[in-house]
Amino acid sequence: METFVSEIDLNQSPGRVEAFFERFSELFKTETRDVGDRAMDYILGGLHLDKKFVLTNIPKVVPDTDNQRLHHFVSESPWKKEPVIERLQEDASGLIGGEDSALVVDGVSFPKQGEKSVGVARQWCGNLGKVENCQVGVFLGLATPDGERTLIDERLFLPEDWIEDEECRKEAGVPENVKFKTKPELALEMIDEAEKNDVEFGWVNADSLYGRSSSFREKLNKKDIIYMVDIPKDTKLFLAGTKALQSEIEENPKRADKLEETIDSNQKKELELRETERGKLESEVTALRVHTNKNDHPSDREEWLLIRRDKNKNETKYFLSNAPPETTLDKLVEMSSTRYWIERAIEDGKSEIGMDDYQVRKWIGWHHHMTMTMLAMLLLLEMKIDLGDNCPDLTIQDVRDILQQTLPRRNVTKRRLPKTVRRKNKTEKIHQKITTQKKRK
Repeated sequence: METFVSEIDLNQSPGRVEAFFERFSELFKTETRDVGDRAMDYILGGLHLDKKFVLTNIPKVVPDTDNQRLHHFVSESPWKKEPVIERLQEDASGLIGGEDSALVVDGVSFPKQGEKSVGVARQWCGNLGKVENCQVGVFLGLATPDGERTLIDERLFLPEDWIEDEECRKEAGVPENVKFKTKPELALEMIDEAEKNDVEFGWVNADSLYGRSSSFREKLNKKDIIYMVDIPKDTKLFLAGTKALQSEIEENPKRADKLEETIDSNQKKELELRETERGKLESEVTALRVHTNKNDHPSDREEWLLIRRDKNKNETKYFLSNAPPETTLDKLVEMSSTRYWIERAIEDGKSEIGMDDYQVRKWIGWHHHMTMTMLAMLLLLEMKIDLGDNCPDLTIQDVRDILQQTLPRRNVTKRRLPKTVRRKNKTEKIHQKITTQKKRK
């Protein structure tokens, strides 16, 4: 059967966007005004702008809006992010939630100059790979093993110095009830909210910042949430079956990478994880039953240590999971691979929507901007899935390109739009891609 994205689908794109905003419009009403139209303009600006996403640039591409209205919307308007995120999570779960999906925690750093932006401080900046002046956000994503993904919640990390500085807090508009919380604590808070909002997921993924937190793991375990978390290679563990008494330790714990050295080659299995730009990502994997180290004694609970050497990257990763003993190696590897897709989602947010291009300094502005970013990501995901029934190769970038050329744009009339679209080289390439006839497998 031939598959393609039809001209009808393309022409209906603006209607799909309008229907999307109708679902959320009531959530942008305050006691004094309705700012739903500004919410749409804000997202349209992110979709249209290829250059830096700043408020002064949006009126250049979005009709019937201006800088002052948009500034008030993102930095001053009292609309609340919580109802928007609750609806967003409900819709995201309906799209890609399920027992094979994962909630994924990831931190994102935003380099910043000066000292006035809320939460900015000299701290580890993953974006630059060093300690630098930046803001740090903790984000929660929802992802499937085959790559569908979107961000569904966020928290701004405030260093202790910020929490204790009353003058900075007041100037940045930080609410009085905001207390210091570690990044793992912020992550647990978001996971709790996702559960309350009935987001469907099978496990939680997180990098080693969270994986090495015994409190983070223990709280997930008490809630019967399965986790698969990265751990540093020097994490000390006991092989299952090791006996240790309070008075006498028969065997010392070993680092994860030292345990790897004890594994015979016939205990390892080769698997293909996913396609990459450099071909298939192949990994050599094995899993052991272990106990974590608690005061140089084995903890009471057995867990999985998954060791995964990715051949294309010549890199070995170590994971800890409380998945049941009967969990297959293939399933453990699938669980370990899902966090990659949220890293991609964050890159989508930065490259396609202006996630990291913002000029807001206060608490409310940062949260409003990130909420609108996540809303735009959900829109792109919905359209990708909707159009993907007939064109499975469609990407988030393709969908954004389609919207750029079909949504209303300043100084481009509806009458002139088809000719303008056809003149765009990018659009022509998209049409070639999405109208290529394919065979269903």
